[in-house]
Amino acid sequence: MDYYFLDFRFNSQSLLLTRSGQDVAIRNTEARLLAFLLAAPEQVFSKEVILENVWSGKVVSEQAVFQAISNLRAFFGEGAIKTYPKKGYQWQLDIAVDAPVRPVTTNPALEEIAPTATTQSVAFLVSRWRWLIASLLVVLTGAGAGWLAEPAAPDSSRPIIVLAPFAVDANPEAKPQADAVQSALVGKQSAVVIKLLSSFGNPEQLLAAPEHFLARYQQTQAADILIAGRLWLNGPQLNLAYYLQGEGHKWQGYITAQSAEDAAAQLQQLLGRLAPVKLLWESKDRRLIDAQLKLLHNQFPQDLAIHHQLIDNQLMQGDVQSARLQAKELEQQARNSHSVIYETLALVAQANANLDNQGDEQNLQLMDRAKALADSAVAPFLQSQIMQCSASFRFQQSNFDVLEQNLLQALAQAQVANAPEQQAQVLRSLAVFSHKFKQVAKRDYYLARARAMFDKYEFPNESQALLDDIAGMFAQEPKQQEIFYRAALERFKPEQDAWVKERAQEHLVNLYIQQQRWDAAVQVFEREKNFSAAERVMLARIHWEQKKLADAQTQAEQGFKQASLSGEYVASLDAALLLIQLHQEMMQPNLQGPYREFIQKNASQAWRHARAKSLSALGLVQM
Repeated sequence: MDYYFLDFRFNSQSLLLTRSGQDVAIRNTEARLLAFLLAAPEQVFSKEVILENVWSGKVVSEQAVFQAISNLRAFFGEGAIKTYPKKGYQWQLDIAVDAPVRPVTTNPALEEIAPTATTQSVAFLVSRWRWLIASLLVVLTGAGAGWLAEPAAPDSSRPIIVLAPFAVDANPEAKPQADAVQSALVGKQSAVVIKLLSSFGNPEQLLAAPEHFLARYQQTQAADILIAGRLWLNGPQLNLAYYLQGEGHKWQGYITAQSAEDAAAQLQQLLGRLAPVKLLWESKDRRLIDAQLKLLHNQFPQDLAIHHQLIDNQLMQGDVQSARLQAKELEQQARNSHSVIYETLALVAQANANLDNQGDEQNLQLMDRAKALADSAVAPFLQSQIMQCSASFRFQQSNFDVLEQNLLQALAQAQVANAPEQQAQVLRSLAVFSHKFKQVAKRDYYLARARAMFDKYEFPNESQALLDDIAGMFAQEPKQQEIFYRAALERFKPEQDAWVKERAQEHLVNLYIQQQRWDAAVQVFEREKNFSAAERVMLARIHWEQKKLADAQTQAEQGFKQASLSGEYVASLDAALLLIQLHQEMMQPNLQGPYREFIQKNASQAWRHARAKSLSALGLVQM
């Protein structure tokens, strides 16, 4: 249904908001709340009712309602929504439903005049009567008048999964097996809904950037998770490396099976356990994901995929002690289950957990054992990934020749696996490590090969932004750096969310701050209609560097609130840290307390390590 108010038009089905014919960027949560309020403008809704209807199935605090109401008022004015103390909220603006009501006239010259206040009021009365009639129908239906009820809506609690064609190796038998796995998956629908995509980019393109393809698909149809994967054969044995891409989180796992039906059954079982847990796919807060994974691991202790994902998430948070213990347990479980692949991954996880705590030799021994297992499994794709991980440990030894040799072996295995997306990733690593060892000629050579690989396979435009950003880091002249960082940002649409975009923004902002080009720094965000929490923190830092402390505080506070509500975990910590720094400079130590407490309670080891210098200067030592 279309609603008209002021100079806005809002469609409650598509959640599309326009103003004077131009699209207005509005977050999904605010759009759902707007649809809810407009559907019954006569009614006062309590916070509890709003939470139940707008955030159905999600665990959020009442603060989420306050923030969403505040955001809508920012769009439409403070008088758009009225607060009734201890009761709730009510829509206040006059609305017209379906189409604007125009004055009855025979003068063509008046046909284009906008609705007057009188006609809008008439439309508002009509909408009120429609609401009263709808309410009456609801009452009658509840009283047993089943003949008045509309057909039941589809079950929105069943996650919708889109299944992309799997990439395969050069074995001619691999493609039929991949097709058989996917047919079996679609034919076994139960707790989840699986849709097979017939044309959605080639498999290599999806594997290069599954998050961007999911976003594109969601623009036209409902989708909670995208499945992409790579299948290879080892004699009668079938191996599948799969990605489960949600809106906020990606999951990688492996399946080893004796038949296509067996592989489909294993993946179907995993999806039945994971897909209904929306937090895993929608949240960006790794603390919440960690808590959910621990619950799942306790519920399914023998599920190797869940166990490995728990370990991976702990490593990402910097919780190496827990990850190390869990990885040793996973190694034993995998060995008992005769899962060579997960035994291999457990060894790699142990080496990563030991990276900062034990000698290089032990880590290399773990990686050698992992490589031997991957070799025994005859899994070129996995072998390539293992060799790429080994290079990171060789970097600590400051031995470029051995490191380069490891990565060239990883590149060769990726070629054997017929995996161009893995080849591009290895070439990118070769360029980065060459740069760190000041091997300029090799750096440029490998970066050029990576670009050629991206162009040859037409990987998504957004995925190439990382190459632009890396090239900016390589450039010696500020002007060249600026060109590359801007090229990276141009690959994204306004409001598009991606970590590479944030990284390029931060690099460009840092460059402008060094040059004291304040207007240029602010203009980095000029295309964005609604700032993300991370962008607000960056804007606050620009104001801070200019000594505009009040403006910096305002942006940082807004960023902190926004990040806390949206689950942008890193942005919330960065905002809290900046606010402590601001209050210290503004001689307001009494305002630092809540933010210091927030950091002490919520900061991960990885975040603390990255911000160690600033934290030490503020006396925020690790607890």
